[in-house]
Amino acid sequence: MPQAASQALGISRATLYAYVSRGLVRTIAGPDDPRRRLYSKHDIDQLSRNKSVGRKPREVAATTLDWGLPVLSSSITLIEDGRLFYRGHDAAKLAEHETVEGIARLLWACGDHDPFAKPVTATWDASLLNLTAGLPLTERCQALLAFVDVGRMTAWQRNNSTLWPGAATLLRSVTAAISNSQPSALPTHLHLAKAWNLDTHSADIIRRTLVLLADHELNASAFATRVVASTGASLGACLDAGLSALSGPLHGGMTSLVEILFDEIEDAKDAADVVEKRLRRGDVLPGFEHPLYPGGDPRAAALLPLLRHNEKRQSLIGTVVETTGKLPTIDVALVSIRRELGLPIGAALALFANGRTVGWIAHALEQFEEKKLIRPRAHYAGPQPAGT
Repeated sequence: MPQAASQALGISRATLYAYVSRGLVRTIAGPDDPRRRLYSKHDIDQLSRNKSVGRKPREVAATTLDWGLPVLSSSITLIEDGRLFYRGHDAAKLAEHETVEGIARLLWACGDHDPFAKPVTATWDASLLNLTAGLPLTERCQALLAFVDVGRMTAWQRNNSTLWPGAATLLRSVTAAISNSQPSALPTHLHLAKAWNLDTHSADIIRRTLVLLADHELNASAFATRVVASTGASLGACLDAGLSALSGPLHGGMTSLVEILFDEIEDAKDAADVVEKRLRRGDVLPGFEHPLYPGGDPRAAALLPLLRHNEKRQSLIGTVVETTGKLPTIDVALVSIRRELGLPIGAALALFANGRTVGWIAHALEQFEEKKLIRPRAHYAGPQPAGT
């Protein structure tokens, strides 16, 4: 409500409306009345933090690294009004009919050129697949990508169009790596469907999922990718950076935490008991509430209805919404898909990495065009040199 929002910021309603018009505070229509506007708690909290640090450039710059103000210009992805857009196209609508290869061509700015039309050239020795099969997902991808020749080609001074075929090869290689198979010319979702023995309906769910995961603006892995790309490194090195960032528990590890929550629900008679016990212990409810989507994650909203009704899952979601007001994120959708389709353990993260490869490459290509190094300065907080 505007009164609560303006009071939280210590400003007038007129100033609040000015913030909204300038894009500093996002709003969405109320679920019960479209004429009522709900104001983003994340944006309000961020503005409050900015006010608390004052107007010193050093303090303001420091806050940009924590869900703060934009720090890089990009024409790839927009998150606005609770919706996700790829180069101006609603991602949820694209997911209804598009493949992840089509999204790659869009995000890589390929125009009419199709880098996926070229034959598959990357293959791995069977002994290498066996050797890497037991590695964690991100490390397995990194190990196998090191053997993809085009991934080692330095991007410095090269036109992006010359990198598109290699980018297509790298996407196919990641698809094969996560499913422990050889790269193929099949569309990504069909390659995975074949590797995981899925029917047509399940393959279509995978297709939609990959499209919705293709990019998500400047998250930790995308930023890491851009830093490496700014050095002129190879696309393979850029993907290595993205995968490294994804391996951290605060980024890619969220699906494993949601898996644990789902296990608890499966073993319990009542989801409400599990939620209550977690709240009493001060534990988090992983996979619920996203700072950028105060009205709910549109990716989860697009995917969860595709699954058959599951009483345990619905009970969990309903209980969390009723108890805390928090809505499920893409991580809940990914774990739900993995369980519904009978995919291997770790497949939720695998789908995330596979789809996001498209976005990492898009960010790398865009950063290559900047032709400048990302090199922020640090605010020194250690002991002063002797004698000063």
